[in-house]
Amino acid sequence: MARSSSAKKIARLAEKGKGKKIRFQGGSLFPTIILVVCVLGIALITYARQGGTTVDATATANQEYFSSFGVYKCNAYLTGFAGAATDVAAVSPDAYIKADGIFAWKPQVLAGMRTAKLKTFFSLYGITVDDKSITFPATVNGGETITEADTKCKDANGVEQDATLRVLVWDDYRNTADSKISIASFDGVRLTDDGMAIALAFTADGVEIPQPDSSALETLAFQTQK
Repeated sequence: MARSSSAKKIARLAEKGKGKKIRFQGGSLFPTIILVVCVLGIALITYARQGGTTVDATATANQEYFSSFGVYKCNAYLTGFAGAATDVAAVSPDAYIKADGIFAWKPQVLAGMRTAKLKTFFSLYGITVDDKSITFPATVNGGETITEADTKCKDANGVEQDATLRVLVWDDYRNTADSKISIASFDGVRLTDDGMAIALAFTADGVEIPQPDSSALETLAFQTQK
């Protein structure tokens, strides 16, 4: 009888509930808030994807940017970077050596992001760079290989210390005090702006590294965007 009675109660409740709307506890306020949050979330995602500076891919691909570059060892920049050591067209049709220590490149646009990397310049000269060493081709710096393990440089106090390889980037060569330092993955350092100055440096820790000679950029950088 108990089971029969319980079954009848359930049946009566089910019958009474027919045609009634299901509501969230607390009324319609909660689902309304959820709906608003979802709409705002979609709007923010869309804005994030489309926000920022809109870049005309065709116009940007036709521009040329110029950057200065140098390899700094202990207390001075190495010389002898006037000519490319490889077939430039085979390396990249959109990058070439403009002058001694100056290279030109065209900002490439993919999904709104410039993807030019420092490895393009290394390839122009045939330089091989990893986190701890630089190997030059025979036509540049006599084919020397410089490694952290075999290189010692004087620190600011004149004491010889183990050298460390790093890349310093000045986004604008005119701002000599503002540089960014990378200590690994040098090939992946992004080229982002016209008029950049870049130094690949072997020095003791704490040594101030000057910009490479950027005087030639005075008549090159920022001209193509005018």
